[in-house]
Parts: sequence; C-alpha cells; structure tokens
Amino acid sequence: MPTNLKLSKDESGKRVEETLYRSMIGSLLYLTASRLDIAFSVGVCARYQACPKESHLIALKHIIRYIVGTLELGLWYPFDTHSDVACYIDADWAGNVDDRKNTSGGCFYIENCLVAWMSKKQNSISLSTAEAEYIAAGSCCSQLLWIKKMLRDYGIDQGTMVVFCDNTSAINISKNPVLHSRTKHIDIRHHFIHDIVENKVVSLEYVPTEGQIADILTKPLDMSRFESLRKSIGLCTVN
Repeated sequence: MPTNLKLSKDESGKRVEETLYRSMIGSLLYLTASRLDIAFSVGVCARYQACPKESHLIALKHIIRYIVGTLELGLWYPFDTHSDVACYIDADWAGNVDDRKNTSGGCFYIENCLVAWMSKKQNSISLSTAEAEYIAAGSCCSQLLWIKKMLRDYGIDQGTMVVFCDNTSAINISKNPVLHSRTKHIDIRHHFIHDIVENKVVSLEYVPTEGQIADILTKPLDMSRFESLRKSIGLCTVN
C-alpha cells in the first residue's frame, strides 16, 4: 500500500459490487497465511466490506498487482534450527482515519524462523504511543504463552522469551506495577504482562526503530523500507 494512502469510509465515493469486493478480500486473506508482507494492507481493506467504494477497490487491485509481480517470494525454513522463541511487537498510533484506533503488529520467531504473525486493529483508542505499544505487547505475549505451551507438549522447554519493542516508555510500564495518571485508565486485562515479566516468563527488550521488523504489519511504508523489512522477516525467492 502506498505510503501516502489513507483509506477511509469515503462516504461520497462511488460504490462497487459488494460480492466481488468480498471475494477478492477472501482470496487475499488466504494468501496472508504465507505472505505476511500483504497482511497489513489486506487487513485495512477488509474493514470496508460492508460498503466498499471505488477507492477501496483500487487499493485491492494495487495489492493484487504487487502479488503478481512477486510470485516467487516465500518463507524459507532450514532443516537444522534451535528452538529459542522471540517476538517483535509494534503499533501505530491513531492510524485509522475513521475511528483513530491503532493497529498492533507482531512477528513470532523460533530461532531465525518466522512461525506466526499478527496485524490487528486494537479495540480501544490510546492516548499515547506508549499505551498503544503496551497494549500490543500484551496481545503478543498471549500468543507467546501459547507457543511456549505448544513446544512443551513436544518436550521442548523455554527459558525467558524475549519481546523486542522500540518504545522505552512501554517497556518501563511493563516493569513498573505502580499505576499512575498515564496508565490507570488502561483496561486491567492488558496488565497481565506485569506478572509474566516479573516471573521472568518474558523479557521486554529495546530494539531501535530501524530494526523493528513488526513495522511492516502496522503502517504503510516507503518502498526502500518495505523491501528491507520484507527481507528481514525471512521472505525470499524460493523457486
């Protein structure tokens, strides 16, 4: 999706056939099972299935043209790998034009192999970038705990799992159980991260924005940044 493209409900736009639009969304959602580079763009377009407009259809066609030009890309999983689990989390702030809600993004790795990812609009409006990324961290930690339990069923135990975040304020909130004016309004369900950090189940660590892989799942990026992250997440030519 182009960097300067901000989709909205487009109340005055020309309507398009809903059945066609929804079938295109369904096909692209199927592709996101192995092509996380389109997960954010498809997710944004999927928000407008109830009343799609011409601007939304144009964005969908843009994604399809991109897929046609990159059919050779796929995820590569080497035979011999270790089993250490880590996660990169990120969130935009008020990126949705219609309701100013945020989008959470997360990339989950077993060693250097990408095994899961998420790009999802948050249910609440955040008052700061720190709050947005803190909520994203909570959602991703839930997924990490599931991966930890799944690996345990295979006889593979995990030590402290690392969550990489590029927001130092969000990291500090996770380590400080004292609620104050900046955090007391956050829904209590997001604060479970305090316990798992204190019990050393996960550890939130800082990563510079340039190395934040999950950026590709939260916002439109310019071409050079997009291609750089696409390579970093593990998508490569597989034919």
